[in-house]
Amino acid sequence: MRRLRPLAWWQYCEVHAAAPNALPAPRSSRASRRHAALVLTVGVLAVHLLLLGRATPRPGADARGEAVRVLSVRQVALPAPAAAAPQAVPQPATTTPKPRAGARRTAQRAGPEAAPGEGRESRSVAPPAGVAAAPPAGGGAALPAYATLLPPAATLRYTVHRGGASGEAVLRWRPADGRYTLTLDSAGSGLPNLGSASEGGLDATGVAPERYTESRRGRDQRAVNFQPGSGRITFSQPSLQHDWLPGAQDRLSWMLQLPAVLEAEPSLRGAGSELRLYVVGTRGDAEVWTFDVLGRETLETPSGAVPGALHLRRSARRPYDVQVDVWLDPARHHLPVQLRLLLQPAGIGTELSLEQYGKP
Repeated sequence: MRRLRPLAWWQYCEVHAAAPNALPAPRSSRASRRHAALVLTVGVLAVHLLLLGRATPRPGADARGEAVRVLSVRQVALPAPAAAAPQAVPQPATTTPKPRAGARRTAQRAGPEAAPGEGRESRSVAPPAGVAAAPPAGGGAALPAYATLLPPAATLRYTVHRGGASGEAVLRWRPADGRYTLTLDSAGSGLPNLGSASEGGLDATGVAPERYTESRRGRDQRAVNFQPGSGRITFSQPSLQHDWLPGAQDRLSWMLQLPAVLEAEPSLRGAGSELRLYVVGTRGDAEVWTFDVLGRETLETPSGAVPGALHLRRSARRPYDVQVDVWLDPARHHLPVQLRLLLQPAGIGTELSLEQYGKP
């Protein structure tokens, strides 16, 4: 047998690569479709932004994209026309200013809350500086100058009735060394604590007040200042003034001035006589009070019967004015033993009746 030799070599065959041919266009894939959609979206947004930018004006530009122009204004001064011949200008008629609503109603309460020293209606107006004041309201003829004989120091206690409330009032009269002090304080069940005080000098006209105050619960609220040196009467409220007149009284001092006049002038005690006092209150009121002598009466008081009490009345002069009735005791220097203040036309008010009379 013929022996075969193992293959001990490689057979080399040269292989030549064929020339590359052009690849066909690839088919559209999912990624390529997404890419195309993204490009289209971006394009649409760009177009909208371009249109929006053209439609919206920039700050400082108008709707057409043009900058707003600042208008400048020139002021041209024209020559003044020739002055015309002067003509008479009619003067406006002088009118009296209408008072405020609060000034028209300055009446103080004289009802259940009023004390003998509290003020009433005020209609006085202070004159301008340097102009003489008009005569006091209701003054008419000049005030008479009365002789006076003042009572000695005394303390008078009264029972007080105001509506359904009652209490006590104390009048203290203290003359000394040509001066005086006079106080009236009241309090009680259902009554407010009211007080009034008058102080000043004693002269040929009798009681000459210098300062009068009214207080509630111990606090001064209003005051009147009598200034004979300057011839003025001034007030803490309101800010006006009146002329000072000899014999002027305040809302408390008249209660001593009236007895002093009747003590000194017996001819004025008969029925039908009248006395006139210039009385000033704390709210700017200043007017003449005319007291008519009505006659003598026997009066019953908490201190006992008072025979021959002299009854005087100051009548109300206008609505919401106060009527004053006072009974004076000849046995007690004509000091008041009963006092009644009635607000008209309501007819309500305050009554004081003597409970005790004594020296200090």
